[in-house]
Amino acid sequence: MRLTNPDIPSEWHPAYRDFQRQRERLFAVFGAWLLLAIMVAYQFSHELREVRPPEPWSLEHLLRLPVYASIGLTLLSHYTAVPGWHPKVFLRMMSTSLMLMMLGLFLIYFQNKPEDVPQVSEGLMISFFGVTMMATRGLRDWLVQFLLPLVLFVLATMLLQVSPISLIPHLFGPTAMLAVGLITSETLRRLGNHQFLNEQRVKQMATTDKLTGLLNRHAFLPLIHHEMDRARRSSDKPFCVIMGDLDNFKRVNDTHGHEVGDLVLRETAVRVSASLRQQDVLCRWGGEELLILLPETGPTGGLEVARKIRAAMAGQPMQLDGARVRQTISLGLACFDGERSPEQLIARADKALYDAKAAGRNRVMTAPANETGATPDSGSSGLG
Repeated sequence: MRLTNPDIPSEWHPAYRDFQRQRERLFAVFGAWLLLAIMVAYQFSHELREVRPPEPWSLEHLLRLPVYASIGLTLLSHYTAVPGWHPKVFLRMMSTSLMLMMLGLFLIYFQNKPEDVPQVSEGLMISFFGVTMMATRGLRDWLVQFLLPLVLFVLATMLLQVSPISLIPHLFGPTAMLAVGLITSETLRRLGNHQFLNEQRVKQMATTDKLTGLLNRHAFLPLIHHEMDRARRSSDKPFCVIMGDLDNFKRVNDTHGHEVGDLVLRETAVRVSASLRQQDVLCRWGGEELLILLPETGPTGGLEVARKIRAAMAGQPMQLDGARVRQTISLGLACFDGERSPEQLIARADKALYDAKAAGRNRVMTAPANETGATPDSGSSGLG
């Protein structure tokens, strides 16, 4: 696998934002627990590490308070959803407070406890690596998390008149670990992006029709279930479905060949899609049959959409691979009327479609609620 950073197609940006949020939530919770364990271990292991413990209420203890606060907020948000901030906020809070604490401790020990500086330097190495791993969105994220602590550190060294040259031996290890962390973090980020793209491609293959790029039955039925649930909960959430079937499509395949027939199906998908609103959903139901879901649409609106689709198909012949094909479509409209299952509603639309075919094709028929027969659309053409 190439580790170049893959481009995310625009239609997958919402899913990618969700993917990033989930990844950052995982990093935030795991990082909070790990950081808490390390903080507690360091807090009560001075004798084991042969380091003099700080005095009560010393600056060292005060530097630790923001870290504990950021850990507490992160875990509180994860388990109670309060505060409901974006996981990235908690990552930046923990990383910034950790960096400020470790750089502050480094200066304190460098000035007052030089014999313990090597241990603080080791802690700084771990912190640099951990904070770099929290930069889940790349170099810009890393700069946001490191910039403020490093600027304050430089200002503090200037105020304390600490020679930069004297710090180099103690900062060489942390700086090297920083480079390792950057490479590791960027590698994991790009691997994660590749994983996201692969999962989206598999999902797309499982839910879309390969020829037309439209949704398939497997992906479409849950959407109707969702609209039926909404309509049952609220009377002001009507919806309709339209079943469409290309007229005399077998004649196209017999006359021009199956390759031109495939092009007709693709062009049909383009024309029908252009006739729909953004919230409408188009599915290739099978063969030359299409099924359309019109959320928050009543009979009048559904009929208007169906007429628009019929006109888009019949209005202009298709110029396809040297062949001129005049392709029309028949449509059956059915609006939700308390059906218990999507299949019952689709059956009503299919019955209306059958009536449109029987009445001469290239027309729209509306299924009445009582299912006694379809109502013809007076605005439809009878041309076949």
